[in-house]
Amino acid sequence: NAMISGYAQNGCGEKALQLVKKMRWIGMKMTDATFIGILSACSHMGLVDKGFHFFDSMTQDHGIAPAGEHYACMV
Repeated sequence: NAMISGYAQNGCGEKALQLVKKMRWIGMKMTDATFIGILSACSHMGLVDKGFHFFDSMTQDHGIAPAGEHYACMV
């Protein structure tokens, strides 16, 4: 989570999304903090559609209820 957030905050959103892909591939559980990093990366890169995809996946696939931090990344 720290690496994803760090990449997202420092203009390396593509690296953040690559880490997410690796996490999914090895079966790591994503948390609410993971999704803050993912949504932040999408926001910084202008990937609105991808951000909405991850936002929907957060609730539908992972059972994580969005908090204010998640909504803030979507603005």
